[in-house]
Amino acid sequence: MTLEEFKERLNSLKLNLTEFAELTDIPYSTISKYGRSNPVPLWVPKFLEMYEKVRELEEFKFLIKELNEKLNKDS
Repeated sequence: MTLEEFKERLNSLKLNLTEFAELTDIPYSTISKYGRSNPVPLWVPKFLEMYEKVRELEEFKFLIKELNEKLNKDS
């Protein structure tokens, strides 16, 4: 993954470098060097893919909960 691909992926997930650093517990200074003095680690694309899937599942769970509450309220 290139630096540009990394930044595009973060952007598509609405994450910035600071948030990524917090999620991964990696110092911001290390992440800010990705693609420059440090290559983007091989695990990053898979991590971002899994992050996206978890976020989608959380959104789905929220929608199910809302629907369930509405159905229980209407009955």
